[in-house]
Amino acid sequence: MLEKKFADIDKKFENVLNKNKVKLENAQIKPIHEKFLFAQNGITGLIAPPGSGKTFTYLKMAAQQQELDEKNPFYELVVICSTSGQFDQTVNSFKDIIKKSKLVCIKDTELLDWIKKYQRRVLKYNAINEYINSKFKDPNEEMQRILEKKHFRNKQKEIEYISKKLQSYDWKTYPHRCLLILDDFASHPLLKNREQDMCRILKKLRHFNISVVH
Repeated sequence: MLEKKFADIDKKFENVLNKNKVKLENAQIKPIHEKFLFAQNGITGLIAPPGSGKTFTYLKMAAQQQELDEKNPFYELVVICSTSGQFDQTVNSFKDIIKKSKLVCIKDTELLDWIKKYQRRVLKYNAINEYINSKFKDPNEEMQRILEKKHFRNKQKEIEYISKKLQSYDWKTYPHRCLLILDDFASHPLLKNREQDMCRILKKLRHFNISVVH
């Protein structure tokens, strides 16, 4: 009797795994490609003294990931965070090679707020895409919150809202992936204590398809 109940549970788990296979695979930490062994959703540390070419290395990585797929870059967004909040001379020299991905710079003091805002955008973006993929029949918790908040009068109004929202995002890939580069963060105050907000957030970024290089 117990064996049968366990077998039923195994079957239920297998059904859920099969239903969410793509979503679960996208959240895994694993090599992106056999010829590009950086990990998706992972944290990669480039350990080298100043002036040894770390910036050059991560820029080349950002350029290479664009070619893993013929149509779209793996990371649609590449974010460089630095204390200056500006691209340095090395980045300015090579940034034109990175054409498929959007390349932006963020100041370190604005990073936490930027990540939190980006996470909220990703939650909504994913909820909308999952809802579309279910043929507008199976809203997840985030999508249910949106529907309850908006009180659409009919399906047409709902579809119009979704269409406008996706246009405002102007993202071409799903899932939308971000490569976050923390430039010269080895001794940065944000990472000094593992109990700080930044350290706690870094552990959860994989759920938002954010890979980190520092």
